[in-house]
Amino acid sequence: MVNSAQTLCFDPIGPDELEMIGKTFQDELQRRALSRKSEDAEALAAKLINAYQTGIRDNLGLSIVAGLF
Repeated sequence: MVNSAQTLCFDPIGPDELEMIGKTFQDELQRRALSRKSEDAEALAAKLINAYQTGIRDNLGLSIVAGLF
């Protein structure tokens, strides 16, 4: 039997990458005047992490994704 954890393959998000995602997140929260604890903020965070994990690995790309949300 194959362990389900073995079938998943993704690059972990390191400290530098997490900082980049966090900065994009904070910038977008400020631009929209959103609370960090709001449902919209949670959805934005999930969208940014998903975008990073699917290959958008730069500030500009993440900012574009944040703006489209």
